[in-house]
Amino acid sequence: MKNLFFRIFPQFSIFYRIFPEFFPFFRAKMASRLAASRIVHAGRGISQPTPFGKRMDRLSNRVWGEVVMPTDTKSLKVVRVMSAEPYETKEQLSPEYYPNLPMFHYLTKMLRFHGVFFDDHVVFRDVQDNLKTIRGKVVRPPIGQGKRAQLRGKK
Repeated sequence: MKNLFFRIFPQFSIFYRIFPEFFPFFRAKMASRLAASRIVHAGRGISQPTPFGKRMDRLSNRVWGEVVMPTDTKSLKVVRVMSAEPYETKEQLSPEYYPNLPMFHYLTKMLRFHGVFFDDHVVFRDVQDNLKTIRGKVVRPPIGQGKRAQLRGKK
């Protein structure tokens, strides 16, 4: 284990030679085996197929707010959906979360009209529309009077 550790972290090998007391996990192999076995004995019975282990699992699930009895994935989906926050209380889905776009559109239009607000894109569209009318094109024809309707009328 020591050789593997120093093969992965070679910068610690010099430090280990000078200060071996900072590496207690290399000293006693028996102590670590005993400690590991004690940990296993302390938790024995929990998560075991014994009636006591099953009851302890159910109790811990109840304490931590999880599903008490073991269930399949379809039932867990129902539990997840029912335990989620309702849509009515979510702030993102309420009408107050999003800005009032028609009001902002009207405000920017009025500010542009008074010369307080300048929108490059709207100016570009106006210039393009003026160029179209100079060439004799219809900028935005009413519905039913566009190119396809004129072609249909020629037949």
